[in-house]
Amino acid sequence: MLLAQLSDTHLTTGVLAAAPAARAHQALARVQALRPRPDCLVITGDLADHGQAAEYEAALALLERLDLPVHVVPGNHDHAPRLLQALAGAGYARASEAEPGRCYYRVDYPGLRLLCCDSSVPGRDDGELGPTQLTWLDRELGRDPDVPAVLAMHHHPVPSGIAFMDTIMLSDADALAAVLEGHRPPTRVLTGHLHRPSAAMFAGSLVTSAPSTYRQVLLDLDPSRPLAFVDEPPGMLLHRLQGQAAVTHLLPVGHTGPPLGTL
Repeated sequence: MLLAQLSDTHLTTGVLAAAPAARAHQALARVQALRPRPDCLVITGDLADHGQAAEYEAALALLERLDLPVHVVPGNHDHAPRLLQALAGAGYARASEAEPGRCYYRVDYPGLRLLCCDSSVPGRDDGELGPTQLTWLDRELGRDPDVPAVLAMHHHPVPSGIAFMDTIMLSDADALAAVLEGHRPPTRVLTGHLHRPSAAMFAGSLVTSAPSTYRQVLLDLDPSRPLAFVDEPPGMLLHRLQGQAAVTHLLPVGHTGPPLGTL
């Protein structure tokens, strides 16, 4: 199975809408052009920049150009109820039965359980799954334990070394680790939020963060320096999943020329 991952599109409206929309369109076109075609696309949060209804209408217009399944989870810039109102009808997101205002759900593929989580908290930039969602996750991990699982959420559970971003990471990461350690580790934990690619082990699983399709956070590991963004090339992750095995590839969104053949 091939699972494509995009993140942090930050779609908006008004005079600043052009750049993130153009880059998101380019990223989606890159996914559409992949051969073989991915089985699905997961967008790990911050689909919108301000969580406004008009931003989700713009997102829907872009996503409807794809002809593959799309699964979206909310980030700290998103508004989960508005996201659900705009996207649930198209099947791109689903409300939790236990917490209807939140967006977490399970999707089953042949040989894969995709567990889409909502780490967004209204009015906060850090993330939290919370006890109700963790109970749901514990239950879903216990169902069909022989089927590999992939967990998708926005906030990173492992400190990145980028000082400011680590003040707004997943606040209940220890509680999440306790849940994961009671089960076979997920094949991957997919995150966004960092606006750059990274990989780290967490509770027996590999956590991979996808770069932003819009702009990247500067990799500065000096804790005394303020957060900065840099216009590094946008990208995406492509996960090749085969049973419990997985390989993750980092792909640039844009090309400077056509692919080259062998010499």
